[in-house]
This record gives sequence, C-alpha cells and structure tokens, in this order.
Amino acid sequence: MSALLVALAVALAPSGSTHLSSRCDAAATSLSTASFIECARTGTERYRDQAAAILDGYRRIGRDFPAMGEHWIRVGLVFDGGLDASRPEVLIYVPVNGKPQLLGVAYAVPLLSGEHPPDGPAGPDAWHDHSRTVDEETVLPLHHAPGTARDGARLAMMHAWIWSTNPEGMFAANNWAIPYIRLGLTPHPTSSASVAKALSLATGGRDYFEFAVESAARSQLREKQRVKAAMDRAQMEVQ
Repeated sequence: MSALLVALAVALAPSGSTHLSSRCDAAATSLSTASFIECARTGTERYRDQAAAILDGYRRIGRDFPAMGEHWIRVGLVFDGGLDASRPEVLIYVPVNGKPQLLGVAYAVPLLSGEHPPDGPAGPDAWHDHSRTVDEETVLPLHHAPGTARDGARLAMMHAWIWSTNPEGMFAANNWAIPYIRLGLTPHPTSSASVAKALSLATGGRDYFEFAVESAARSQLREKQRVKAAMDRAQMEVQ
C-alpha cells in the first residue's frame, strides 16, 4: 500500500515552476489556436528533458508507434476535471539517435455515455476515443474513432504536434514525419504516408507491424514464415 501511495503522490504532484503568461490562465476552450499552442509550448518546454517529465510523474504506457512515438502519461492530470493547454496529460517522445525527443503532446479527458469532448482549438473532430485495453489499442491498425460517435465510458484524446511538423496537420493523431525524423531526414512536402511507412522499416517499425499482423491474424506457422519473408524483402529494399 505504501508503494501505491508514493506512486499517487508523484502522479498528483504539481508541475515545476514554469512561468506562464496570463493568457494561459484562461479556459483552454476560449483560446485561439495560436494561443493554445503557445501555452502548450510554454508549459512543456522543460519536458524536452525527459528527466524533468519523469520527476513530475509522467510514465510510459504502451509501445513505440511508427507514427505516434511513445506516450508518457501523467495519471493525476487525467482526472483533474479540466482541459489545460499548458498541462497536457500525455507527452509524446520519439527516440532519435538513442535520445528521447519531445515532438508533441496529447490531452485526455474521461467521458461517460452521452458526454462529448470539450471544444478545443481544432474543434470536436480533433478528438478520438479509446475504450479498450492498452494491449488492444496497441495492435489495432485503426484505433482512432471520432470523439462524438461512441457511447459508454471512454477516454477522449487530442494530439498536438507542437514540437515538430506534421504533414497531416498540427492536431492529427498520426504523424508520418516521424520515420524521417528518426533517420535525420526532412520529409518532402508531397511525400505520402506509404513512403513514410516504408522508411519506418529501417527504424524499428518492422517489429510493430509484425506484432500487429500476428495479433490480428493469429497466423499459423507457415503464414508467419510468409509474413517474415515479405518483411525481409521490404526491409532490404528500404535499406
């Protein structure tokens, strides 16, 4: 029990003494998109050093996704009853050359049946729902659902790529610039997600894709061997 109390104390501990502008004290739903992003950057600047995030209670949950990186969540903020641009519930890190790099954040709001996510800077369509276990959410290739389309208890989430570019937009869930960033490359403005998925085979993405296929198909040995052979060929072409 004492270990649980310590963990809760860490999760609920106040953030560091980052000084925010007065506009960040306003309700997040009333901020313009530019002000929302400014407040998010101001509030998370110190977390570009992952050690500071760990000190403030953020912990990794789930896998490293090819187009979403690692999610580090601070549980105490999930249940604080509000949306604060400067205090995101989730930090998104991507390992680049062996070092964690903060590329974005995510806001998470628990909802019950009939409830809808709050108005954010990008509107209700920017939110997606999570209602399964971490393992189930990890392996589903399309695990995002519009925030207004589900009933029952769920966790609504909105991503914001405040420390990186995203070809699909600031508030899109997936960011297919990440495979380029991992390789130290600059994505071409017209590059497709298919190209980025191919590049992700050279940066650890293969493990995720094989895991997703196996979890979804529950393949027999011969099928597993065929998947592995196909991955081998694709990875060689990419390299």
